[in-house]
Amino acid sequence: MFSNSYRVYGNIAVSEHVTETTVPIKADIAIVALGWESRCTALEKHCELDVRQLLVLDFALKGSGSAAVEKSRQALSEFASRRGVEFSELSLNPSIDYQRNMHTLQVSLTEIGRKLGTYHGTLRRVFVDCSTMPRIYMQWLIAYGLGGGSIHAIDFGYAEGTYKSDGDATAFSSQVDRYETVPLLEGSGGMGDEKLLLVGLGGDADMFYGLVHEFSPERVAVLVPRSELHSEVDSLLDLQIAKVKEMYRLEDDEISDIPAFGLASCLDAMKAHVAGTGKRAVISVFVGGPKVQAIATAIFACSDKRVQVKARIPKSYPHREVGANGRYHIYRLIDLTSPACSLTDTW
Repeated sequence: MFSNSYRVYGNIAVSEHVTETTVPIKADIAIVALGWESRCTALEKHCELDVRQLLVLDFALKGSGSAAVEKSRQALSEFASRRGVEFSELSLNPSIDYQRNMHTLQVSLTEIGRKLGTYHGTLRRVFVDCSTMPRIYMQWLIAYGLGGGSIHAIDFGYAEGTYKSDGDATAFSSQVDRYETVPLLEGSGGMGDEKLLLVGLGGDADMFYGLVHEFSPERVAVLVPRSELHSEVDSLLDLQIAKVKEMYRLEDDEISDIPAFGLASCLDAMKAHVAGTGKRAVISVFVGGPKVQAIATAIFACSDKRVQVKARIPKSYPHREVGANGRYHIYRLIDLTSPACSLTDTW
């Protein structure tokens, strides 16, 4: 499935693959975040899973009365049954209560590793469908798993979505409660010689402006994910770019268009924007948009200790339907410092 072409960032090798059909995925366990979007179950159309357990994360959705959530839960249970895979659910607090949830996840993954891990009581590879997973959990999982040695390789699966806003740009927005630094991705600390803010734009129109006020950087750089698949999103991005260029007097070289779903392209753009920055610089990174940007920020922070990853903590998530458009991305991450990466079927 994957080519022999890998890119290396710090201690993490990455490769990426896109498909519209079904591909084999072998891992110790698979993790899915339960959601109301129908693309929550897109993996059943694209992944021939060879795993020992399908772990479904329920962020306090049980008892919500949502027919869409219960439909997703039933579909995932039936998928696991067809694949002959153990199906289990982990009850968590609402997703905005991320610190308690991450503690619960860490305890659960440690126990699962002892029970099902295929590398000396640890999880050799984990498959994560992140189509409906909050970004902060993806970012933490990379730092905890690959940085802490409890997971040696992670495959992220992501179903592209179809978006309908009926011409209302605010349909992509959600109210921001606060911004927090992602646990384990806090950077090296200190005041630093320079403060740089890297922002990956998304469809949420209210994101950018509060960020600059929050972090007061001396320099701002913007990544713009381009797919040419969603004209309304592209039009919204164009409006945002024009506004931020005017408000913050950004030059053209401080704004980079990147392929919306390209992991290496996103990482390379981040590296280019921090090139020449001093060793004591404080680099803050925040991304909206496609989930691959969240994966990229965590890898970037693991490879450069000056980087701290910022996450939006919303007041709530709008319950809107996002279906799958048929394209499914798989992003493979391998910890090169782990002896497990020398095993023949890791790559």
